Amino acid sequence: MQIVVVSSPGAGSASHWSHALVPAFARLCVARGAQVRWLAALHAFEAVPAAATGLQVAPFRDRRPLPTGRVAASQVDPQIEAALTSALRAEPNSVVVHVGLGAQGSPNVLWLADRLGSRTVACLRGAELVCHRGDLRDRDGRSCSEWSDAARCRWCCSTQWWRRPSVNDLRNRIDLLVAGLLGCAAVAVHEHDDVRFVTDLGVPEERVSVGATAERLAEHVLGEHAR
Repeated sequence: MQIVVVSSPGAGSASHWSHALVPAFARLCVARGAQVRWLAALHAFEAVPAAATGLQVAPFRDRRPLPTGRVAASQVDPQIEAALTSALRAEPNSVVVHVGLGAQGSPNVLWLADRLGSRTVACLRGAELVCHRGDLRDRDGRSCSEWSDAARCRWCCSTQWWRRPSVNDLRNRIDLLVAGLLGCAAVAVHEHDDVRFVTDLGVPEERVSVGATAERLAEHVLGEHAR
C-alpha cells in the first residue's frame, strides 16, 4: 500500500506544524506494512526531513515567505502537483493525505488525487482553512468571524495599496479548497471548534473527526490495521 503525504509550507515565519506530525504518522503506517512517500513543501531556511525505512522524503524547498496580500501566488505549487500526479499514475490505488490543508501551498492536492482514483484524507486547523492569514484575526489584531465575506477579507489581507488581493483571489482560494474537501473520505480537525468551519463548507459532519494526531490519521488511512 502506498500512502502519499503532502505537508503544507505555512506562512514561513516558522516551521509549519504539519512537518512535525508527518514523521510520527509515517512511523505508524510503516510499522503496519505501508510505504509512505512524503512530498514536503519547505521554505529555504528549513532542514530537509530525514528519510527512514519505508519513508521516502521528496523535499520542495522553492517556497519563500510572501506578503499577506499575495493570496493567489501563495496558493501555487506546480512542482508538488506534478510529483503527486506522477506518483499516483504509477500506483493509482494509493491513499493521499494532505496535512495542514489551507496553510498555503497547493489547494489542488486532494482534488487531483480524487480525480486520479486515490482515496483522500485531510488534516487541518479551522483557522488556516477559512482564513488566508491563518489566525482569524484582522489586520488590526481583532478577532474575526466574517471569513466568508471576501470583500472584508480583501481589506484584512491588504498591507499596502499595491499589495491588495482581488476579491476573486480570495473566493478562488476557498472554492479550490472546497473542491478537494468534498471528495475526502475523512477530515481530521484540531479541535471541536474547527468542525463548524468544515461543515459550513459543505462537508458532511459524519466525515469530520476531532483530533489532528498521528494516531487519528492512521486510523482513517489504515482502518482496523491501525489498531
